[in-house]
Amino acid sequence: MTLVSSELRGKSSASRDGRYHHGSLREALLSRAAEVIEERGLEALSLRGLARDLGVSHGAPNRHFRSKEALLAALASKGFEEAREATLAAKEKADPDPWGQLNAMGRGYLRWAIANRTLFRVMEHPDVARQADPELLSRMAATEQMVKDAVFAAQRAGRHPEVDLDRLTLFTHAVPHGVAHLLTNPIFEDALDPEELDDFVAQIIELVVPLRGRLHREAQS
Repeated sequence: MTLVSSELRGKSSASRDGRYHHGSLREALLSRAAEVIEERGLEALSLRGLARDLGVSHGAPNRHFRSKEALLAALASKGFEEAREATLAAKEKADPDPWGQLNAMGRGYLRWAIANRTLFRVMEHPDVARQADPELLSRMAATEQMVKDAVFAAQRAGRHPEVDLDRLTLFTHAVPHGVAHLLTNPIFEDALDPEELDDFVAQIIELVVPLRGRLHREAQS
């Protein structure tokens, strides 16, 4: 599974020996930060360490990030945007039925989280949330609203119409979110065979947002 997002890898300005040569230092810092977190954990990250890894002056990272917390906020912001794009892309490929679209969104989000575990862990780290800047807060809010809008559409189409919308949104998001937490934990790193990923994700989301076609077939049987 991919541990560092393809976008970060593609924009890295560090060569294979880890030295920064040209291009965007900001993107190189984000890319190397993701690698450090994956290799040694979030606590091992420092701006001075990144500068050393990339072969730039100790003060160079401060031109883009005033602190480690600011860098983590930028990394988390990128994660939220990528996750949102992956979720919406899955929705666009689904049938127009609101239940089917919500189901597809859940599958898209969970697949993204599993494939981009480093970014996901940064997004969910409590220190990152406490230090969130306006850009990160905006992307967090956009993600929350995206889920709520889709849940509302499915609710209007008959999914748990009796349940409070905020509670239904929390439940709908909690299951894929919680599963992602488990599967991105190093303890469970080998718990899922990559070849079984699609079936696993589909089954998990089906428990939360069953497709109406299946419900109709079960009602007739």
